Amino acid sequence: MKGVGNNTRVLEKAELLKSLGEYSGCIRTIESVPEEERSYRMTLLLGWAYSDLAVLGDKDCGRNEPDQELLGKAVSILETVGDQGKEDPIWNARMCYALWMTDGREADALEYAMIWKELDPNSEDARKQEVTIRRYIDENVVQNPEMYDEAQWDAVEDHIAEHFGDFPNVFHELVSPDIHVDICMIPPRRDHDYYTMITMGMGAHEMDVPEGIEDVRRRAEVLINLPRDWRLDEESLQDNRWYWPIRMLKDVARLPVSTGCWLGWGHTVGMDEGERYDESVELCGCILLSPGVFGEDSYRCALPDGDEVEFFQVIPLYQEEIQHKIENDAETLLDIMNDDLLEVIDPLRLNAVTDFDRIDHDDAVMDDGRRHQRIIDRLGLDTEELAAYGHMSIYLEWCIRHEMMNGSFVSRHRDVVESVRSGAMTDLRPFIRNDPDMDGRLTTLHLNRIGSFFTQWYNWGDKSNPYEFIKDIKDYADTVFEDREWHNEEEMFNAYLLIPWSDGYRLSMMDAIDERFVQLMESFPDSPWLVEDDGFPDPDGWNGARDCAVSERILSGEPIGYCLRRRPDREDQGWNSGWCFFADDDDDNRERMVFRSLGYVCDLSPDVRRILDLPYGTAFIREDGILHPYDEGDATDD
Repeated sequence: MKGVGNNTRVLEKAELLKSLGEYSGCIRTIESVPEEERSYRMTLLLGWAYSDLAVLGDKDCGRNEPDQELLGKAVSILETVGDQGKEDPIWNARMCYALWMTDGREADALEYAMIWKELDPNSEDARKQEVTIRRYIDENVVQNPEMYDEAQWDAVEDHIAEHFGDFPNVFHELVSPDIHVDICMIPPRRDHDYYTMITMGMGAHEMDVPEGIEDVRRRAEVLINLPRDWRLDEESLQDNRWYWPIRMLKDVARLPVSTGCWLGWGHTVGMDEGERYDESVELCGCILLSPGVFGEDSYRCALPDGDEVEFFQVIPLYQEEIQHKIENDAETLLDIMNDDLLEVIDPLRLNAVTDFDRIDHDDAVMDDGRRHQRIIDRLGLDTEELAAYGHMSIYLEWCIRHEMMNGSFVSRHRDVVESVRSGAMTDLRPFIRNDPDMDGRLTTLHLNRIGSFFTQWYNWGDKSNPYEFIKDIKDYADTVFEDREWHNEEEMFNAYLLIPWSDGYRLSMMDAIDERFVQLMESFPDSPWLVEDDGFPDPDGWNGARDCAVSERILSGEPIGYCLRRRPDREDQGWNSGWCFFADDDDDNRERMVFRSLGYVCDLSPDVRRILDLPYGTAFIREDGILHPYDEGDATDD
């Protein structure tokens, strides 16, 4: 408490200097205190002083025109205490006045004037300022924006509702000097568990697309997907931390109007050097892509006159990612970006260029505890040390108990498997976090065929869907914390990380997984993926994936006529050997294939034992009763 008295004296001196019109002296006095030691009141006064200095100048010199640079500094300072000031009429008043004097920020000033009046309904100053700003906008801001005609507007609205989702809320613009850009807010829904924000009005302007550029529409709208815990209420949107994606959409929408440029697939838009969308993020630009998770029909909207509007999804980027695209091309950038980055924005995600070695590009990974730990750290959640791995432990325990692990995992971790099955080990959180083989993750590389199929169905499915296991965990958290009062919405959305570790939690969730597995079996009653393990031992000396695809004709007694080893998908490599066995070289019909163990096939045809270790791309054909190497060319799939 040593510095409290001194800071009080500093504040009193600064207030005195400001009251005397010595704004520079006031600023110097406050800035003598380190930024981290300044109180809310001191920071508010600092921004106020900068604003007055910009407009009025010091007592002895005055100003003819407002200093726009100083006004910008005033706004930036006031924004640093936005969380504390958003309910303070004085803070909103100072933001209103600073923006009112800033060139081109009249509409923003009006928003703060309205909040100021709402917070202090008896303030005559607030009422007068709102009236003044509105009158100025009506009289001086040219509002003759380009707009869709009624039929075009209806077509765009219908397209958005059909392909992206219903939008009960629309953010309407107060001022539209060039084009009128509303923002449709589509809430989280069954197939897309996130908000989708879409411009409506950008396409009224026809972009100046150069001649010779093919397959590019002259009209466009842009969208962004925001996590379901993104704050989009009116109060939160006064804070740029939450508002910046909407501002970004509007800036992109106006770019073709203000600069005469055109926008197409793969184009990047950057901010001025050194600028970011918000001080809370390092993102400073974006790339335009097709909204793939909504299907190809969503890409273009046909207008009644035969013209079309193209829809682009906006993905925020780091500066290094923008530069990588400029130096190469959009496809090269996308090659190093995780698919998840192309669906829902994560403002704190890793940089695909500078953090490439830290980003998991492995399609086999189901979940990574480090992602959940980052949430804990970011929100400062008061929870258990191993909370990030709780739900992962439950899923792994269920898989082990139900014999969903592949032979390689069982062999390497036999002590763990036996302890789990006997009930001696029920907490696998330390094992997942600390064992080098697990590396803090759950991956299908550790699962057998049925376990892999179930995991992909339950935890992945369509990439546009949420991870259903996480959804079930979150539903359980809702019951645990039904009566809890939350500090904020983010804490509530991540309540699953606060669930106390207990047998009740484990057993309840394993019952839920049981129900999901029954759903899977009922949904795919005839799937060859779900045939139970045939129990045949692995061939002598075989330590790899044990499953293979076998023609039903071979199971009916016909000899193996042709076989090849294909490279399996990454997520299948834990169980799939890649071997395919056909009755002849024309029997490559997947609908007639089933999965069996290599041991089963070797029992039917012992001569395949000698070829099992050969690499992917190997093929054999039977001639005169003997398997001979066969050069398959394009069919090697190596």
